[in-house]
Amino acid sequence: MKTIILLSLVFMAMGTQATSIDEQLKALIETNNLQPLNKAPRAKIEIIRLGQRLFSDRKLSGNRDITCMHCHHPALGTSDNLPLPIGAGGEGLGQNRRQLGAKIIPRNSPALINLGYTEITDMFWDGRVSHDPKTGELQTPEPALNGKNPKASHITKYLTSSLAAQVIFPITSKEEMRGFENNELASLNSNLEIWNKVMHRLINGEQATFYQDLFSKAFPEIKNHKDFNIGHVGNALAAFISYNFNLVNTPYDRYLRGDVHAMNEPEKKGLKVFLTRGKCVNCHAGKHLSNFEYKTTGTPQIAVLGSDKIDDRGRFDVTGVKRDLYKFRTPPLRNIVLTAPYMHTGVFKDLTGVIEHYDNVKKSMREFKVTDEIQSLYDEKIVLDTDAKRNKLRFQLMSIGELRKGLKLTKSEKDNLLIFLRDALSDDRIKSNSEILSQEKL
Repeated sequence: MKTIILLSLVFMAMGTQATSIDEQLKALIETNNLQPLNKAPRAKIEIIRLGQRLFSDRKLSGNRDITCMHCHHPALGTSDNLPLPIGAGGEGLGQNRRQLGAKIIPRNSPALINLGYTEITDMFWDGRVSHDPKTGELQTPEPALNGKNPKASHITKYLTSSLAAQVIFPITSKEEMRGFENNELASLNSNLEIWNKVMHRLINGEQATFYQDLFSKAFPEIKNHKDFNIGHVGNALAAFISYNFNLVNTPYDRYLRGDVHAMNEPEKKGLKVFLTRGKCVNCHAGKHLSNFEYKTTGTPQIAVLGSDKIDDRGRFDVTGVKRDLYKFRTPPLRNIVLTAPYMHTGVFKDLTGVIEHYDNVKKSMREFKVTDEIQSLYDEKIVLDTDAKRNKLRFQLMSIGELRKGLKLTKSEKDNLLIFLRDALSDDRIKSNSEILSQEKL
């Protein structure tokens, strides 16, 4: 409502300068309760500094061969620019990364932009990590962290957001960071053992004095070094991610705050398509341009030849509820131009591909092929799920009926929608400085 009052006052003050498209958008903004996104709360600088160091430290991985940055690189929009990530054992970054025996991770690497908000309660494409900001309770793949009275309460005390809980799980995955052999983490049998061993590396390893100092400054209430735990790691990583990748000064946000000149005419027309014929707002709503619900979108499913993830059932594998079959978490959209390729399988290399998919999902599913461009990124064979029964379900389970019928957008509507997504949702610092996502000096 505050946004609508602001826009109304501005339009009244500017008289004829507020155009017909502005008046149309005013009504649509009110109907859809769109709001600008304010900057995320910032943790104290000592915690952010610790998180910055951990984000780029190979000691979090079993064989010390991969960091958080390999799949979430600042120069690659906090993702990795690959359809499917290449995990522990690979070498290189982005599309220059090579497998060399590493495993291919079955889902696209999500971007880390604007995740430091308590209202974002679920993480991962399937939502297997969640945090209730009212009760502080977690639900995760590790039972010791879950519920009202968690067994590992000394850890959960510091996992104060879904992001803080999420970031400690790639460490436990053999495919992602732990590795399969030749390190002391690979043979451990529980997440708690793995996390304890990682803490031993940090606090008692070759950089013990350095890390003891960083942890002590970040969490001065801890008087004995042996009492630092993986919860402190999660808290610090989340603090750094929230601070460093918080990009909210977009033309769209300034427009919602009342600057009718913040967006140009094509961007405004694109927003109108977004809110009307494009049906985008059905899922990409609210402050974050996501309702963070789980949706079936008819996305072509790819996987490594022989992998059971050729039938990736998404949220269903977490809940076991039939209505969650083939559903995946709706991502937020600010700065989306940075984070290609798109969808949970990374099958669309640009936003044009995403728009064309949603315009005619049936055609997209029928005509999609694993291109030579995709295959060239991997040593293993990448295949498309062509199972007719599964693909029929993926199509029929889409919750937005118009997507099954086809949107039938005009070329002009598609062009304007692309301009809105690409330009109006991008923080101005991105446009003026290509290095803005490099890690800031703290």
